[in-house]
Amino acid sequence: IGSETMVLKLILILVLAGILAGLAAQQRLLERSHVSFSIRKKIQIFDGVAVLIFIVRFMPLPLGSTQFVQALALGALVFLAISTLLLLLFQLRHTGTRTWLLSWLSLSVLLSGGISVTGWRQAHTLAVHDTQLTLSSRFPHDELQFTVISDLHLGTSVNTKEINALIRILEQTPEQPVIIAGDLFDEYTTPQQLQQFLDAVNHSQLETVYLAAGNHEYHQRRYEAYFQQIQASRIVLLRDQTIAIDEHLQLLFRQDRSQPRLALNDLIGNLNADWIVVDHQPKLKEKNPAVLLQVSGHTHAGQVAPFSLIVGLAYPCVAGHCDTQPQALVTSGMGVWGLPFRFGTVSEILRVTLHFQAQSGIPADNA
Repeated sequence: IGSETMVLKLILILVLAGILAGLAAQQRLLERSHVSFSIRKKIQIFDGVAVLIFIVRFMPLPLGSTQFVQALALGALVFLAISTLLLLLFQLRHTGTRTWLLSWLSLSVLLSGGISVTGWRQAHTLAVHDTQLTLSSRFPHDELQFTVISDLHLGTSVNTKEINALIRILEQTPEQPVIIAGDLFDEYTTPQQLQQFLDAVNHSQLETVYLAAGNHEYHQRRYEAYFQQIQASRIVLLRDQTIAIDEHLQLLFRQDRSQPRLALNDLIGNLNADWIVVDHQPKLKEKNPAVLLQVSGHTHAGQVAPFSLIVGLAYPCVAGHCDTQPQALVTSGMGVWGLPFRFGTVSEILRVTLHFQAQSGIPADNA
């Protein structure tokens, strides 16, 4: 847990350092553009408040989990970035007039507002995607249907409205198992936000809901207490545990790879069966020929479109179905982490139908 938490903290520190460096450059550019000291001072105060709001969002306090603070932090970050970039362009015009200043501020507000609202809406808009796969198996199996949701990060973009919308969608097929592929909650989720989701599931018509733990659950300092909340609900928490689908088909829910866990080969053992693995992070490093498919989340499809390229350097499958070994099905997730913002990616609920094509030559003792 420690190393992964340190990496996240380092990323946030680097983002904050970048913001502060940008603001310092912004002040120098304003001075070079002959903007008066009093106006520069006012802009500096506004920038300072914006940075403070951003810091509060990522502090381990309930205040940072409120939608109001998240919205302010999102708007502040986008405005700081856009206004600094525009200032670099405006600087080329060598004008320090009042019209120049108003044009810069107005355009910064309009662009940052448009980008923030677009990203906010994309983060809060749920898309239902149907996926059908045909898997080559060692044994014959009936068609298997289930729904995958992942990376809810309760309290960021998934709140009352989104929870109610999710339950309505899932109740369209109440008999279909629901698999939560990790990161149901994170370090900023409050016990009340988690309980709100659990109450919605408890009072729903859903028959079966499984949860595989992700990495962010363990970033929550009180994760064991949160797991106890979940275990008191109708959600079945599974960590390196198996559900038998039929005599020769097993569904394995992995402990997250950020935690000590058993090796895949030890879990599968000598059992003559086909396996579907639910593992939060799609690293796909452990191989076993009995595994037909790995179902994962974690990547958010990059969350903000350009970052999908960076995520692709760390994971062999970023989103969708990938013909890897084993085959992988990765959802872009229902929620987001950090700020309620998506750009060029979708918040998704994944309905999956698996068809099995049994290979010839099944050993006689298994027929």
